[in-house]
Amino acid sequence: MITVKSVDALPNARLRLKLSTGSLIEVDIADYLDAPGYERLAKATFFRKVGISEWGHGAAWPGDIGIPVDALYRLSKEQAGQAWPTEQFNAWMERHGLSAAQAAKALGLTRRTIIYYHTGAKPIPIYIGLACEGWEHRLKAR
Repeated sequence: MITVKSVDALPNARLRLKLSTGSLIEVDIADYLDAPGYERLAKATFFRKVGISEWGHGAAWPGDIGIPVDALYRLSKEQAGQAWPTEQFNAWMERHGLSAAQAAKALGLTRRTIIYYHTGAKPIPIYIGLACEGWEHRLKAR
């Protein structure tokens, strides 16, 4: 399991994290600022109070506000163009009325993997996004 070794607040709702893998990532968490429970992060003075959550499982602020390391890692990959966005994957499933089991069958994956992707627990490899687009194209061609 990946853990956070250090975290720094950067301007414009960005975080820089050093992970247990040795990786240094930067992630924009601006989308969190309007989410229920995260509103206080919009204040720069509060945002700068970021620290490491217990056991290194994410970034945390006073008052039980936190973001898990898995979500931060996934977001950093999506923002760097190294992962297909979870929102696009979920929109693909919804557009076609696919359950997790049906999406798994369509893509040749396990249901568990689809659930990881659907919930944002794991980054979605670019080739899975391309497979979704190809599946959709073949469906339209029929």
